[in-house]
Amino acid sequence: MSDFGKREMAEKAAILYHEKDLSQKEIGKALGVSRSQVSLLLRYAKETGITEITVNVDKYRLRMIKREIELKEKFTKVKQIYVMSSDSEEFTDRTLGAFAAPYLSEMIKEATTIGVNLGTSVERSIVNLDSHDFVDSSGKAVVQLMGGFSMDISKAHPYELVKKLSSVLKCKCFCLNCPAIVEKGSLRDALREEPSIKGVMNIWNEMDLVIMGIGVADERSKLFSLFNDSMGREVRASGACSEVNINFFDERGNYLPVLENNRMGASYGELSKVKRRVAICTGKHKTRAVAAALRSGIIDVLVTDSLTVDAVEDYLESLHDGEA
Repeated sequence: MSDFGKREMAEKAAILYHEKDLSQKEIGKALGVSRSQVSLLLRYAKETGITEITVNVDKYRLRMIKREIELKEKFTKVKQIYVMSSDSEEFTDRTLGAFAAPYLSEMIKEATTIGVNLGTSVERSIVNLDSHDFVDSSGKAVVQLMGGFSMDISKAHPYELVKKLSSVLKCKCFCLNCPAIVEKGSLRDALREEPSIKGVMNIWNEMDLVIMGIGVADERSKLFSLFNDSMGREVRASGACSEVNINFFDERGNYLPVLENNRMGASYGELSKVKRRVAICTGKHKTRAVAAALRSGIIDVLVTDSLTVDAVEDYLESLHDGEA
C-alpha cells in the first residue's frame, strides 16, 4: 500500500472510530481489512497527526467499556471484563498494574479469604495496591494457591506475592511450603498430609476471592521448567493449550485431568467453588490460553488490555467461531 493509500485508509478508520463510534471489528468489515490492521491504522493516524488525542492521566479513562461488552457477549460464562486501552506492549507493561489496582481493591474489600498465585500481571497489580485504601483489613487472610518454583521457598514467586498482599492489607497470610510439582504421586499424598501444608490447603475451602494468572501449556511457560520428560509429554499429548494454577484446559475450555497426581495446588474443583475468580493477564502469545480459560468457566472476572482482546477476537474469527 502506498503512503497516500495508507493515509487515506487511516483517515477513514479514524473517522469511523472517533466520530461514528464504530468498533474495530465493524471498521474492519467496512474497510475490508482485519481487526489487527485497523489497530495499526488507528495507531498510524495518531502518530502522523491525523488524530490528536488529549490524554488525562487517569487510569479509569483508559477503560474501554464498549470492548468489554463485546467480548463478554462471546464468553457468556464471564461475569465481568475490564479492558485497558493500549497501543503497545511497553505501555501495557508500564500501566496495567495501575489500571487494575482500583478494581482489584474493590474486590479485595468485599472478600475475607483471598487466594493468590503467580503471574507477571498479578504481581504488577498487587504492587500498585495502596495500603491506605484498606482501613481495617486485619481480619482478612491471604493464602497461597500453589507451591513454589524452587526448593528454596523464600525465592518462590507465589510466596512473595502472598507476603506482599498480606503486608498491604496488614493481615495474616498462609504460605504453602512445598514445590508446585512433585514427581511421584506417593510424595504428593504424603506432603498433603503434612500438618502445615494440610492446614493451608484446608483454608482453600474458605476462599471467596482468588487472583490468578493464565499460562500457556507449552515450553514458553515457566511451569514447564518443573516438569520431567514424562510430564512434558503428558501435557503435550493431552491437547492442552491453557493452564490456570496447574489446571489444564483444551481449546474448547474442557478441563483435562493432567498431572493431577503431581500438582501441589488448588484443583479445578476447589477453584470452581470460589465466589469470585479473577484473572489478570495480557500478551498476544497467550491468545489461545486466554480464550480457553474464559470458555472453561474457571475465570469469571478478567483484567486485560486491548491488544490481547484484539488478538483473542481475531483468533475467534479465524476459527469462524463467534461464540464461546
